[in-house]
Amino acid sequence: MDHPPRPVGDILAPGYSILGHLHQSNNYDVYDVFSEERACRCIAKTPRQDLLESEDVASRLLREGGLLEGLTHPHVARLYGVVEGPPPVLILETLTGETLAHLIDASLRRLPIREISHLGLHLCSAIHYLHGRGILHLDLKPSNIVSERGMAKILDLSIAQPPGPARKGAGTTQYMAPEQ
Repeated sequence: MDHPPRPVGDILAPGYSILGHLHQSNNYDVYDVFSEERACRCIAKTPRQDLLESEDVASRLLREGGLLEGLTHPHVARLYGVVEGPPPVLILETLTGETLAHLIDASLRRLPIREISHLGLHLCSAIHYLHGRGILHLDLKPSNIVSERGMAKILDLSIAQPPGPARKGAGTTQYMAPEQ
């Protein structure tokens, strides 16, 4: 990790204490947190420690929260709330499955065609739902999909936007649609 995350036990936002660090991306840290209000574990996404002063990173996270607020689909990760901060924090449902990237890389087992078909149907359903609400994901890739008890869930709408001109280079090159 290039930039150390906040330590276990820190209060990330009022009512949310850090249980562990799960992931670090170019702009964000993802934590396992305990929610006092819900009395359960949640996922928290917040700007990396070295980017706390970046208005661009904060505004993109809040925009993602705004997109997720109105979404209710069984195959899109559910948002519980947005803490405006500073720093801004998205509070999301805890997913206990594995990302498709992990399943592919770890070669834990070869997925049966029936399971692949079900995951594919779930992804198509989620993408259809997002598109019906005028949202293009723009970064759909194995690491942004969790397989949990045979169900697929899409994560990370940080670069999602309505149809139209996209920011140049937005997305992961290997998984970009040709028109991106």
